[in-house]
Amino acid sequence: MWWLILSLIWWCGSSAIPSTGPDLWKCPEIDSQPFVECSCDMPHTLRCTGDKSSMKIIGETLRAKSSFSVSLLDCTIQNLTSISEPILEEVSLHGLVISSGELKNIVENAFDKLASPLQALGLPNNQLETVPISALRSLPELDRLDISGNRLRNLDRKSFEGLRNLSFIDISDNLISKITPDAFDNLPQLKILRLRGNQLTISAISKLNRLSTLEELDLSENMLIGPIGPSTCTKMSSLKDLQLSHNTLSSIKMGSLQGLTALTSLRLQHNQIDVIEDHAFSHLSSLLTLELAHNRIVAVSGASLAHLQKLTYLDMRHNFLRALTADLIQPLRNLRSLKLDENDISIVASDAFKPTTSLEHFTLSENPLNCDCSLSEFATWLNNSTLNQQDKSTAVCTTPPHLENGLLIEMPTYNLICGDEDDTVMTPISSPFKARINLEDFTYDGTDVKLSWNVQDEFSSYTCDAIFVYEEEGPNEVLIESNPIKCNSSDLSDPKILNVTLPKTIQLRRGNSYRYCIVLLETVQTDDVSLILGCSDIIPLVINAKLPANAKIPRVVSVLANLTSDGELSIGIDVYPGVNCELNVAVLEQSTLLSQKIIECSNPKYNFFGLNGGPYRVCANVVTSSPAIDVNKSRCVTVFKSVATGFTNLDVAFVSVFLVLCIMVIILVWGVKKVLVKPKTRTHQCFLPPECDKDVQHNRYVKLQATTKL
Repeated sequence: MWWLILSLIWWCGSSAIPSTGPDLWKCPEIDSQPFVECSCDMPHTLRCTGDKSSMKIIGETLRAKSSFSVSLLDCTIQNLTSISEPILEEVSLHGLVISSGELKNIVENAFDKLASPLQALGLPNNQLETVPISALRSLPELDRLDISGNRLRNLDRKSFEGLRNLSFIDISDNLISKITPDAFDNLPQLKILRLRGNQLTISAISKLNRLSTLEELDLSENMLIGPIGPSTCTKMSSLKDLQLSHNTLSSIKMGSLQGLTALTSLRLQHNQIDVIEDHAFSHLSSLLTLELAHNRIVAVSGASLAHLQKLTYLDMRHNFLRALTADLIQPLRNLRSLKLDENDISIVASDAFKPTTSLEHFTLSENPLNCDCSLSEFATWLNNSTLNQQDKSTAVCTTPPHLENGLLIEMPTYNLICGDEDDTVMTPISSPFKARINLEDFTYDGTDVKLSWNVQDEFSSYTCDAIFVYEEEGPNEVLIESNPIKCNSSDLSDPKILNVTLPKTIQLRRGNSYRYCIVLLETVQTDDVSLILGCSDIIPLVINAKLPANAKIPRVVSVLANLTSDGELSIGIDVYPGVNCELNVAVLEQSTLLSQKIIECSNPKYNFFGLNGGPYRVCANVVTSSPAIDVNKSRCVTVFKSVATGFTNLDVAFVSVFLVLCIMVIILVWGVKKVLVKPKTRTHQCFLPPECDKDVQHNRYVKLQATTKL
């Protein structure tokens, strides 16, 4: 109710009532306890509280001194169940608010004898079951009407009969479930209609006759269930602000709200929307503000937002977005504010933000960002953007573990690594790290997930710290839960066996695959604590699932790749154990898949041809048919084209001629020596070989012959 009173104060304060000025304004002194007490907190505004006889006292005081120039009278009356006679006779007011919590009836002539036409009337928080139209007909100049917080159930053509000057109606927080199509037909000036907090359905709204003058409509907190379609709302060519929040809307269909071509603000927060179809907003090209927070949206395609060229504000907080892609941002050329807090975003596509992307506000808090090499472009954009420091600091790393809780803007580029490069320290450098705890048994009975860990003998004294659960999302793993757990090895019968049941607060989806990691704290010295970390393989959540005994799961150990200058990419993969499995080998350029091949683990080599660009990411992972445990994530390396160092055709020709000339000179010199130089003795022609051919002179022994004595 307070927002209405404030608007009445503003409206009435700017009305045509003659003003005596702030220095001359004097608040009427009405204090006749226990019947009534009044005060003024603003010029020309009188607020009174009292019992059912107080209205008469107030009227008498204001009639006696008309120079008070009260523009708005706000009365809170106790025990007032009925207005059975004219009130405030010969009193000049522009705005009147009467609230008792018990008012049920208002007689026909209640407002007949006012000294000036009443233009704003509030009857909020009462017990009215119908619009008191018989009493309101004496107020033909009425511009604003508030009947919120009553017990109205139906609206029909007669509900506002004769009130053709109404521009504002608030009927929020009633019990309205039925509105006849012609209920607002005789209101040619109506611009603002509040229907929040009723029991209206889409059917009731869509059947209304055309409301060509309406500019603002609030339908939040009703019973709007199902998809938003082209005919969800009647045609309202002047409507600019539509509020549909806190309903049960499930999706946004193609061409939705086609009769609202002038709409600039659409509020859909707190619904159950999970799908936005392509071209959903094709009729809403004037939209500036779109609020979709607190829904179930998993992904947004570029085509679904393509028509929102003028959109400047988008709020998608608290949804289930898994990745931030170009489809969400690039179609929105004029976007200035984007809120994506509290989603499941772990990936930001390299092309999501371009150097020309300009945002004034952008928030990404409470998202499980995977800070690997794929985020390098986003990190560069974030650092170079004009966002304030507070917005930039909302991008916080969750994985890999050694970057957890780190601000992305503070991460050096060399820390954002992928593939084999990320096999580095898995805990903060300041903490000693040990990884000698293994998952020995896993069971799921449809309700509880039970994990049995084997702890190495050397850890005789430890306490439990936390358990982390990662969900497999394609080639990535997203941290979905991190819960503290309590245990103490001194309380266990066998400290080498640690049984853990996942807390009920961790919500897992049956059929999906998860990795479970546990952190223990070992007391090394009095004030020194080391971490004991253990992680399982990826395990699908199926009933009665168990770990296979002594299974050797094939895994990619390393990936080697070489790219020649002519575009041939040679790949070699080290797999252990390298039998009875297949490898999925993929070549990517800037997150775009260029080529893919399935090869046998027994011959883990393959060549790709025609790759003339680069650099490329080469990724490999094991493909297995085992339903119990999935394989490890892909190993990736980056490969650059080798620099060409060979000769050109002209160089080859020149070198060939030069070599031929050199050979000819050598042969000529050797021939001259053969003819002109005769050996002085023939008894020691040979020095090292065991046998000599007397008919052949070996030139490599010439020097030896000259220096050897007989």
